[in-house]
Amino acid sequence: MSLGLPGHLARDSLSRSLAFAGHCAAFACLTITIVVSLLVAAVGDYPGGWIGAGLAAVMALALGAAAVFPTVTLTVVALVVGTGTTLAYTMLVMEPIGFATTNNALLALPRIALLLIGGAGSGSLIAIVWASLGYALGEAATFLGVAIVGGAYAPSTAAAAAFGILVVVRLFDGISRRSDPRQETGLHRARQQTRELAIRHDYELRATARLHDTALSHLVAIAAAGSGAVDERLRAGIRQDLGLIVGRDWAIDHAGQPAADGARSAGRVAETAGDAGRRQSARGRSRFARRSATGLMAGPAANAEPVEPYRTGASMLVQSFTAAANAGLEVRVTGDPEILQVLGPVRAEALDAAVAQCLINVARHAGVAEAELALGLGGGEVTIAVMDSGAGFDESEVPDDRIGLRTSIRARIEQQDGAVRLWSTKGIGTTIVLTVPEGGA
Repeated sequence: MSLGLPGHLARDSLSRSLAFAGHCAAFACLTITIVVSLLVAAVGDYPGGWIGAGLAAVMALALGAAAVFPTVTLTVVALVVGTGTTLAYTMLVMEPIGFATTNNALLALPRIALLLIGGAGSGSLIAIVWASLGYALGEAATFLGVAIVGGAYAPSTAAAAAFGILVVVRLFDGISRRSDPRQETGLHRARQQTRELAIRHDYELRATARLHDTALSHLVAIAAAGSGAVDERLRAGIRQDLGLIVGRDWAIDHAGQPAADGARSAGRVAETAGDAGRRQSARGRSRFARRSATGLMAGPAANAEPVEPYRTGASMLVQSFTAAANAGLEVRVTGDPEILQVLGPVRAEALDAAVAQCLINVARHAGVAEAELALGLGGGEVTIAVMDSGAGFDESEVPDDRIGLRTSIRARIEQQDGAVRLWSTKGIGTTIVLTVPEGGA
């Protein structure tokens, strides 16, 4: 019943469940009392039966109020009403019917219902206290009633048995839970462990993807710089990112080494996946060229001045166009990149990073100098298709250690409740469609 609940919740849940079972049994006893009283009144021509049925109905109402609202006040009211009902019912039954003693089935019913009223609070000890009080009041009311009308008093065997069963059940419940009160149930622990593993896996995927992007962007930037001295801004950016990945001491120890050595170290770090800091996509090295009639065109421009993405309409795809520019890839855009504004900042950044990885893959593997982006918004989803007419590939042949498509693209989009669909034919080209729902974090 309490499987899967922590210990502090299992106690209250089990107590309420046992109390509910007692209330159902009490209602059953009172229902039988009402039915028997009505039969006696109708068949035996005894007017007291109607009164007995009415008294049992009043007691049932009081029990219902205490069951729905288990407060001390309503429980005391239910006990008082039940005691009065038991007293009056004893007088109605013993005088005309002529039972030898009060130990009979008819008088046992209201007494059993009285001890099953339960009470406010939770826990075995509190339940036993309320049951003991109900049992004592029932026997006292029966004794007083038979003393008024005459007859022999005898404790009810059925009521005593019901009281004994209740005490045994409650004691067993209390002892079994008290044996290890601080231990949670196995299912609750298993659920916690499963959630922790899922969170850990999610962070590992994010860290791996970011580390892969960081190392790959550095290598692409160094390759695009050509021969000769490496730009100081690029050198400083690589050193800063590597310092975040492997610690400040590494950056200090290697402060005098060439940037190419740093890039090779970044490649080695990428193979051992760690906790990468978020790379800064735009460091003033990206250049965006002309806008044509067919859409937005971005690519390398040897003599062009740096143009801010916000001026070209590509403010929501900063990482993508920066990666394309660094890789020497010309990108033709169909659609408005500003549709990404319907996404939350985290989801928009994830989509931008995934598209950037797609463009990097085109530059590295497709064997072409241009690619096309098609952006669309509809059906509550943002869709970006990355298309090229390059070499193409078979996804099943991609080695397991290649994490660009698997982690930086597919896993990143799936973490945002999106989907990735890929079509590629060798010698014809590749199309990757990234879709994420609107909104998000």
